[in-house]
Amino acid sequence: MAHADSPSLARLRPRAVTMRTFQRMAVATLVILWLVVTTGGLVRLTASGLGCPHWPTCDANALVPQDSYHALIEFSNRAISGIAMLAAVATAIVAYRVAGVDRRIAHALALAAAGTVAQVPLGAVTVAFDLNPYLVMSHFLLAMVVVSLSTWATVAAFRPALARSLVGGRIGVLAWGAVAVYLGLIVSGAFVTASGPHPGSTTTPIERIGNFYDAAWVHVRVATTFTVLLVALALWLWKRFRGSPAQRLSLVCLGLLGCQAVVGEYQYRNGLPWEVIAIHVALAATLLITVVVTASLVSVPLRADPGASRAAGR
Repeated sequence: MAHADSPSLARLRPRAVTMRTFQRMAVATLVILWLVVTTGGLVRLTASGLGCPHWPTCDANALVPQDSYHALIEFSNRAISGIAMLAAVATAIVAYRVAGVDRRIAHALALAAAGTVAQVPLGAVTVAFDLNPYLVMSHFLLAMVVVSLSTWATVAAFRPALARSLVGGRIGVLAWGAVAVYLGLIVSGAFVTASGPHPGSTTTPIERIGNFYDAAWVHVRVATTFTVLLVALALWLWKRFRGSPAQRLSLVCLGLLGCQAVVGEYQYRNGLPWEVIAIHVALAATLLITVVVTASLVSVPLRADPGASRAAGR
């Protein structure tokens, strides 16, 4: 019998996952989760929500869609969501096994994985109830929460000090306050969509939530609040931490917000074309990731610009 430490048995043992591999897995999972959000938006906006009338298969007697672009869009989102679930669960498991990964990072990834898994029965219930607008909205908002958790954990995987820090002084409070308001903006935007002309399926009547103009009124006010907070954060970072990654990303956030404003105004004045709203949703998910990354980076010690005075609130 071969000795327990013989080279032949050593080759059979599974290789330990390195920190670098874990980081790559976290990034890949975040990208897939972004795809879940964007393709999920396409499902609703193209009225493909019941393109596959059965779950988890597309048709009663077929796994894949048959001769329908609605079915193809719906099934594509299901397939991407399934890949995202596997990736999120695998990344969470690996997080607990890699040496040096803070348990708070692993816990965040476990929550993200749980949220991704929960999307499966939630999607089935949503189809069973003919795309009830509240279920459709919860499906989208849960995806955004999962993206937020995965984003923070991914940044923390590269910046271990983040998992052990609080909000990073007054500038951290401002940054995470902007994240909270932006999540509120996403919620108000979901109500705008739910009150608009896109029911999610061609086979169900339009079931709206509330009044579109009232929802848009609230959405604009929340957007204004977020804009003020983001501009204040960008100015603070420019003055105190010029050249830092967080300061550069704050400018990217402003650029994405400007694009969102232009797209939002265009869609409002042109009858809410679904193609434009799809761009709006993709930008919303991208901006969410960027804002969370920015807030995460200001939660760890930043290097002040040599010519600037010492950061306030530190």
